[in-house]
Amino acid sequence: MKTFAIAWNTFREARRDRAQWVLLLYVVIVLGGSLVLTPLSMGEGYRMTRDLGLAGLSLVGMILIVLVGSGMVQKEIERRTVLTVLAKPLRRSEFLVGKYLGLMAMVTLVFASMVALLAAVIWLREGRVEPAVLWAAAFTYGEFAVLTAVVVAFSTFVSPALAGVFTLAVFVMGHFAGDLLRFADRVHGTFLALIARGAYILLPHLDTFNLRAQAAYGVLPESDLVLAAAAYAALYAFSTVAMASAIFSAREFR
Repeated sequence: MKTFAIAWNTFREARRDRAQWVLLLYVVIVLGGSLVLTPLSMGEGYRMTRDLGLAGLSLVGMILIVLVGSGMVQKEIERRTVLTVLAKPLRRSEFLVGKYLGLMAMVTLVFASMVALLAAVIWLREGRVEPAVLWAAAFTYGEFAVLTAVVVAFSTFVSPALAGVFTLAVFVMGHFAGDLLRFADRVHGTFLALIARGAYILLPHLDTFNLRAQAAYGVLPESDLVLAAAAYAALYAFSTVAMASAIFSAREFR
């Protein structure tokens, strides 16, 4: 119950920060992009709308997570409110899990709104919504779960600015994690290969959650891929929050 109380307060604080206004950015991307790019797509307008909408979903979600999550813990420390909260019979791990769940609640609200908007635009253009588009959106939610854990972890030991920059770097590099492994194979036996393999292991493989190409052509994911992606997102998020809890528990506040 204590964890959920922290989560509820975090969600309310995120709403006070007007985090949901990033929806306006998504409206611009989906509606503006659909109107401007579709006439230039040479008969591929439907696919363009799907791909643009799903890409915007990932981008706007990342912006929301960085804007709200990067200063989540440090803000409590700077205000000294963390001392009041932790003075109660509340473990630091419970506090951090509550922060993660509260941010995920905000992300879920915005995510559902963006998916509803995308589905409405596609339905108006095509007269139906392909299940493949909804599956691709669901996979993107798995990406959000991972990135939320990452930003919460960074927010426990670096400044909000650095937490945002590091999370953005993870977002970019995570989508190219496979390239790191191929680079390591090219420079096999060198120190660079060791670094590349280490980064490949530590970074989230966000390309696992990218089904935009399949959604554009209406291809549904196989059941084993769905289960693997869900398990990976849950395991990576759990491990990252657990590591962040260990770091946060070792900190001393004065």
